[in-house]
Amino acid sequence: MGPGRWINLDYIIDIQCLPDALPIKMSASDKMQREKPSRSDYLSAAEAARLLKVKAQTLYTYVSRGLIRSVAQPDRKARLYYREDIEKVRARSEARQGQGAMAESAMRWGQPVINTAITEITPDGPRYRGYAAIDLARAGHTFESVAELLWTGVLHRDPIAWEQDGMPAGFDRVIDTLAQQQPSLPILRIYALATTMLGVAESASEIRRGTTVPAARQIILTLTGCIGYLAKASHFAYPAPGAGVAASVAHSLLGRSDPKTVEALNTALVLCADHELSSSTFAARVAASTGAELRACVLAAIGAHSGALLGAGCDRAEDLLRGAHSNGEVHERVAAAERAGMRVPGFNLVVYPKGDPRARHLLQLAHQLAPRSSQAQLIYDFIKDAEQRLHLRPSIEVGMVALCAALELPQRSAGALWALGRTAGWIAHVMEQRLAGFVLRPRARYVSTI
Repeated sequence: MGPGRWINLDYIIDIQCLPDALPIKMSASDKMQREKPSRSDYLSAAEAARLLKVKAQTLYTYVSRGLIRSVAQPDRKARLYYREDIEKVRARSEARQGQGAMAESAMRWGQPVINTAITEITPDGPRYRGYAAIDLARAGHTFESVAELLWTGVLHRDPIAWEQDGMPAGFDRVIDTLAQQQPSLPILRIYALATTMLGVAESASEIRRGTTVPAARQIILTLTGCIGYLAKASHFAYPAPGAGVAASVAHSLLGRSDPKTVEALNTALVLCADHELSSSTFAARVAASTGAELRACVLAAIGAHSGALLGAGCDRAEDLLRGAHSNGEVHERVAAAERAGMRVPGFNLVVYPKGDPRARHLLQLAHQLAPRSSQAQLIYDFIKDAEQRLHLRPSIEVGMVALCAALELPQRSAGALWALGRTAGWIAHVMEQRLAGFVLRPRARYVSTI
């Protein structure tokens, strides 16, 4: 029987129900052997039940289904049970429990549960379709090119200029009205609002073709426009025709798009683009597996990403690092988190026991960009000290916060850029899950609380 196949127990015959075999002439020794089986090969009902860790009724059920054979004892009502059958049933039960435990642990940074050709996590950081993300950033590949690499598997060597699909009429005015009602509205909620509005504005035919590359581009460009709500003059700023995502972000947040700033922002977006099966990505794939349209899948991902232990953790790391005025103050905040039994935000990502390579690259970039920035230097010095004294290994959140501080971007820019970049990966996984053609539906193991 191959893996993944089930035995139909209805077709297994209980050997106790078989008629006697044709009479065969046996020697006296054979007859004695049959009548007095070796106790090492057989177990009593009590012994069998104890070995299987089941009740006697369950043992009799196994026998009735033909999974365990039994033999009669001369002059006794009690029957004996084949030890080898009992061992097989026990082994299968333990394997089944082990698979359940393995499946449960797989949901907690465990074994792989989904095949993907998009991203592989390695000690050197993620690899997109076989290309190291850090190498792509160093080589100057634009975020747009990397996004389409994730979507199509093709890496364009020349920069890609995304054509602007027409925005729904009045989109900017409506979202301005809604977003500006609450000036402190989290940027991920604004992303969710914009994604929902795109879906509402679509026609039925557009929804049916909602997994196309043009639809994917439109989502990212729309979220890029939402970055404008972090600027002093808070408003929706849709990218200008021909402008890249990184340049549009720089112009929205700083009012300028000098080459070094654009390059740094592009690097951040590339390194954030995907990270295999993160919780938010899994949410997007689950939605995609049910047939949900693209914007609904991205909305599911944004919702998962907004959790305090994921995307919102970037804001917590920012509060820890950018809100302090001295190393001593940061250390006190870390100590308070440790005393409360909380994970220090932005550090010690499970898959990178020696530290997140993406974070190290961003920290180096931040140090090169603003060696004289007191805020950036404070963050850099703290991280160096924290690694030596507290064994805290920086994750991408910390790298993003440091880079945004070096560029003097507004508060919450790190989390906004992280989610914006990751949208490319979410869309890639939605496309791949559609091709897989099955519904993601994990099973639960019921545990009684009574």
